[in-house]
Amino acid sequence: MTEPLSWIHFGDLHISNEGDQNHRDFLQLIGEANRYMRGGIAFGLLPGDNADDGEVDQYDLVRKAVSLCEFPVEAIPGDHDKARGNLDLFGDCFPETLPRSFTRGRVHFVFLNSVSHWRRPLFGLGAEQMKWLRDDLSSAHGRGQIIAVFMHAYPSEHEEAGELATLFDESGVSLVEMGHTHYNELANDGRTIYAATRSTGQIEEGPAGFSVTTLDRGVISWKFKPLSEWPLVVITSPGDRRLIVDASNPAQLVRGTVQIRARLWGEGVREVTLALDSNKDQVLRPVDDCTWGADWDSAQIADGAHVLSVTATTENSQTTDRITILVNQRGDYTPPSRHTSDYENALGEWRDKHILGTQLGPNENGRHWPSRHERKHATR
Repeated sequence: MTEPLSWIHFGDLHISNEGDQNHRDFLQLIGEANRYMRGGIAFGLLPGDNADDGEVDQYDLVRKAVSLCEFPVEAIPGDHDKARGNLDLFGDCFPETLPRSFTRGRVHFVFLNSVSHWRRPLFGLGAEQMKWLRDDLSSAHGRGQIIAVFMHAYPSEHEEAGELATLFDESGVSLVEMGHTHYNELANDGRTIYAATRSTGQIEEGPAGFSVTTLDRGVISWKFKPLSEWPLVVITSPGDRRLIVDASNPAQLVRGTVQIRARLWGEGVREVTLALDSNKDQVLRPVDDCTWGADWDSAQIADGAHVLSVTATTENSQTTDRITILVNQRGDYTPPSRHTSDYENALGEWRDKHILGTQLGPNENGRHWPSRHERKHATR
C-alpha cells in the first residue's frame, strides 16, 4: 500500500450493555465507515477500554460489533479491559499477540500493551515488552521507515516515561496515537505528534464520532469526524504549521512546487476546489478513489503563514477542511519553544479539527470531571 495511508480511530468504547447509547453509536459508526470509507483506510483502531468492566457479556457485544467491520480492526487494551485482573477475555476477543508490528509501504505500525505492567496510577510496558520495542524500533529506524506507535495513554503516564521519551526520540517516532484522555487532543514536542481521540462511551465533549489520521509523504494530518456528518474532506499535504516535525520536508515547511492533496470520503461529490487565504485558486482532480490533488507553486505567494482550504461540493452541501501552512522559500525555520513532557505541548483548541480544548478527562492533563464520573471512576 502506497501513501497516502489513512486509518480511523474509534476512541474508548466502554461497552457495558446492549442498546446503551455508546453501543448504538459504535454500531452506527461501523455502518458509516463500511459505507463511505472501507476502500480508503488501512484499518480501524480500538485504543483500549473496550469493555467497561472487562466482563464476558461486554466482550461478546464488542466481538459481534467488530465482526460487522468490512475493514481490518487493530485493538490494544486499556485499564478497563484489565478490570478482572487479567487480559484473558481481551485475548479471546482479539487473539493477535501483543506487542506486534507490521509495515505498509513506508509506514511501520507498532501496537503496545500499556497494562502489561500496570500499577495505578501509572501504566507500564514491563521489561520484556520494552526490550521487544527497542529492537523493533531500531530495525524500523534503520530501514528509514516512518514510525507510528499505538498505546492506551500518553508515554509520560507510563512508569517507563523517561526511557520511552529517549527511545522515541532516538528512533525518530513520528506519531503516537492514544485513547484514555476522553477528549480530542494533538500535541507536538518538535519531534513527535501525539494524537488522542475522545471516548465513544464516556462522552465529555461534543457528539460521538471517530478520528481519521493520514500519513502522506511524511506529513501527518488528523481530523475528528462527528457521527452522520458526510462527506468528509481532509487536507493531507502540505501540512499544518502546528504539526511541523521535520522542517527539511518541503511539504511541512512549504517551499517550491508541492502537490496539494486532500482525501475525500462520501457520496455525490461534484467538485473539489482549493482556496488560499480565501481566494479560490483552482480545481483539484482525482488521484485515486478518494484522493484529490493539484500541483502548486508556493513561490507565487509571500513567505509566511497562509490559510489553505479545500472544499468538497455536493448537490446539497459543502464541506471544507482548513489548515494554516508556513511558507519559506529559503527553508528558514525557528521552531517554537517546547515543554519537556509530551502532553504539555498540547496545541489547544482547534475547531476546524473538532478539538474543543475542554480537556475533560482522566489523564494528568485533564481538567475537573463532573461528580458523576468521579464517583463511578474513582479508581482511575
